[in-house]
Amino acid sequence: MKKVDVLLLCMLLMAVVLPGAVFSQSASDYKSRIMMADKEFAKNMLDGGMEKNLHMYAADAISMPNFAPMAEGIEAITKATAEDAKKGAKYNSFELTALKIIPSGNQITEIGTYKLNVTVPGMDKPIDDHGKYLNIWEKQKDGSLKIKIETWNSDVDPMEMMKTTSQK
Repeated sequence: MKKVDVLLLCMLLMAVVLPGAVFSQSASDYKSRIMMADKEFAKNMLDGGMEKNLHMYAADAISMPNFAPMAEGIEAITKATAEDAKKGAKYNSFELTALKIIPSGNQITEIGTYKLNVTVPGMDKPIDDHGKYLNIWEKQKDGSLKIKIETWNSDVDPMEMMKTTSQK
């Protein structure tokens, strides 16, 4: 093989292998950072303060919650959070499990599952729920990550939940 061909082959291998190694390290780094943020998010929910999580959202974030209208921008998300707090739900357990972390440019997609138990005023017993979520995190200029887009939905059929949880 000619010296030039060997050099080209080496460059080609580096072009194919190196980005994969860099991507892998980035995904791993982002996963640990996102898992820490998820733990903080869950702790704040258990402590009764979704409003404590608002600092995790980008100013132009979009929230697409289960069984509620979309909220666009931090002001709308803050308002929706305040309205939810007035309903008096108390989280007894809340767990987020990140299953996939997919970096792409300055955005990182997080796909995961959740489990929760919540006491809702007017219900005889707490409600167990589980489902899936998708967060798109955006890397900020200071290196921090903020939620740009979020959505979640339950794996539990609400009609079945109503059958097992009676109202007062």
